[in-house]
Amino acid sequence: LEEAMDHSPYNPHLKIASMGVYIQLGASHRALSIYQEMGVKQIQMDSCAYLILPSLITGGLYTSAVRLSSSILRLHSSTSKDIKDFASKALQNGYLFKAREMSTFQRAKMRPSLQLLYSKGVVMDCASLLNANDFEEISSGEQISSVRLGTEKGLCGGDEDIVRSEQIAIDSSSYFNAPCVIHEAANATSDDVCVYSDNRDMDINSFEILHRKQHLTQTEMVTDSLLKGHTHGLLVRAVMAVEAAKAPKKGKVPKSTEEIAYRCQSLTRALAKATHCSLGSLDADSIDESMWKVFSSLCDVIGVVIIGDAGTESDTLLGRENAAVRLLEAAVLSVNKAQTSFNSGDARGALVCQLLPNCIVPIYTMIETTARLFSLFGWGKRKRLTKAAAGALASLALSFRSLLSDLLQAMTTHRRVEYGVSNETSLVGEDGINRVANEFNQSREMTKDRVDPFLDQMRIDLTSYEEEE
Repeated sequence: LEEAMDHSPYNPHLKIASMGVYIQLGASHRALSIYQEMGVKQIQMDSCAYLILPSLITGGLYTSAVRLSSSILRLHSSTSKDIKDFASKALQNGYLFKAREMSTFQRAKMRPSLQLLYSKGVVMDCASLLNANDFEEISSGEQISSVRLGTEKGLCGGDEDIVRSEQIAIDSSSYFNAPCVIHEAANATSDDVCVYSDNRDMDINSFEILHRKQHLTQTEMVTDSLLKGHTHGLLVRAVMAVEAAKAPKKGKVPKSTEEIAYRCQSLTRALAKATHCSLGSLDADSIDESMWKVFSSLCDVIGVVIIGDAGTESDTLLGRENAAVRLLEAAVLSVNKAQTSFNSGDARGALVCQLLPNCIVPIYTMIETTARLFSLFGWGKRKRLTKAAAGALASLALSFRSLLSDLLQAMTTHRRVEYGVSNETSLVGEDGINRVANEFNQSREMTKDRVDPFLDQMRIDLTSYEEEE
């Protein structure tokens, strides 16, 4: 295919076929380069971005995924404004049918676009994984500078989460902003799959005969995007609930206020709806399902510790601590189950790239957010041997660190693959094989270099839970 593209560089079928092969091999960087050579622009992004966007996630190219998704969001935002102007001009010139045609296109195709919804979820998931030194800005041999989680945007468990959560809540009110997926998830029903318009152009794959590449179905895209919306909605609510929490005084539970009660109730209701959504979208006994249990348990912990059974005689500080310990112990079991499932699976490099934004970063953020809350209640990291809640959270953090170590180990085998030149490859020659192999290995190296720094940072940060008084 590379040889054919050299002889016919403007053939879109060759480029799409080559992209499909490189994606199957896990060489997402080379697939992205070919996609960019195709010059997909304007409305074509809504119909053709499905060729590359999911593979940017499984290839660890999170910054490129955010850029492409942001371009799709800007396309829809500008189209919404332009259609209003052009429809008005059409009415002024007497072309009523044209004005109706444009407004119908906007309402039926553009605003409920499936790709628009999916892009919102991608931006929210990958925001904390933005890398300013992405491959498009540096030479292939240049080393990546220090990269940290949440340097640019996104929630990452740091002090900046409070300001960012408030901004996300503000931005979610605009339909064409990525945080709007939080509102879409909160208001979704079981019939919403049919609401979105699938504008993907599948006819461009008509050249496929012997083997047809499988793409995400409409149902998969909708459920995945809505679950992302639920996840980030819970993160925002958890951060804001912890920010409003009051410290206990003289061993007594803190008094609840209307604001605290509202934020905790919002977190509880959102968690109930998100759990209902996850039941239909996550496979039983899968890694995603185990990780969701960890995430939801941490949400429950925050609610229990902040408000407990406020207003009742049975509500005590010890009761809240014991309830939190039980939830954290269950979360540890779920982490261990996910670790076992991961180590018994195949194609683990691509799975690591997918788990990082979907599960790993949200859980890490929730652990750090819970740690801030525990510190407020006098259950800080260094009291893990004297306070049951601090010890339970430390056990969860260290179990999660062990999982991160396994993910890093899996990425070491993702870097390069050995190859050889056989007699069957004489048609394209050894140079052609070497060129493809170099592209493949370079793409794999780029994937690893863009995933490992984040995993390593979280693993090192979680070491702080081993410290004692």
